[in-house]
Amino acid sequence: MNYRKSFVLFIALLAVSPLFAQETVRVMSYNVRNCVGMDGSRFDVDRVAKVVTSANPDIAGIQELDCKTERSSGRDILTELSAGTKLNGAFSAAIEFQGGQYGIGSLTKQKPISVRTVPLPGEEERRAIHILEFDKYVFFVTHLSLTPASRAESVPIINAERDKYSKPVILVGDFNAMPDSAVMKEFFKTWQDVGPKAFTFPANQPKIRIDYVLVSVPDKKPVKVIDAQVLDEPVASDHRPIISVIELP
Repeated sequence: MNYRKSFVLFIALLAVSPLFAQETVRVMSYNVRNCVGMDGSRFDVDRVAKVVTSANPDIAGIQELDCKTERSSGRDILTELSAGTKLNGAFSAAIEFQGGQYGIGSLTKQKPISVRTVPLPGEEERRAIHILEFDKYVFFVTHLSLTPASRAESVPIINAERDKYSKPVILVGDFNAMPDSAVMKEFFKTWQDVGPKAFTFPANQPKIRIDYVLVSVPDKKPVKVIDAQVLDEPVASDHRPIISVIELP
């Protein structure tokens, strides 16, 4: 046996092995209704922070957040959630509202390389995509319009933003659409549905599924789903939070 050649081959394999490493990500999506619960409480940010903390996500997309509005007494809800969970917080405004802003955001263990906001259409109110880039993947958070036409117009915009990256893209949020709707069928053409196939709304007695975790990989390889579940939280918001543990190639 030529031991020198074997040693050189071993070193070469060690050098390239990171190229084939897989990334396991624990993803959460949660429409928190600005931390107003089903029990009539005005605000309970601590309760929502505890829900997120107990789920232990690597990255969480959060929808329905006030930032310094009159109705929220000037409070920055995402910043308070970030402090309560000890996770990095980022916010994207969809609209200006009552002297402040209203929109979506994220809570992450790892600090993103960049954060940006892309507007989306909405007949009743403007919507947005919250985009965070990390070393190994990109994370999109959205809350789509209540109107079917605006949701349909949002799909090509989201797909165009995805196509700017050569990394896997994870898309989460409240899509305001059932799985058999036209807009979700359009998403499913190029995105893999890795979320739990269970009802998420309303939180006290879920009857419909409108919250999703989708993923798109540049080479179209299927993503392994290790776990996907709707969390049993009926009070903290009007939506139940969802978790997906996925293995990105």
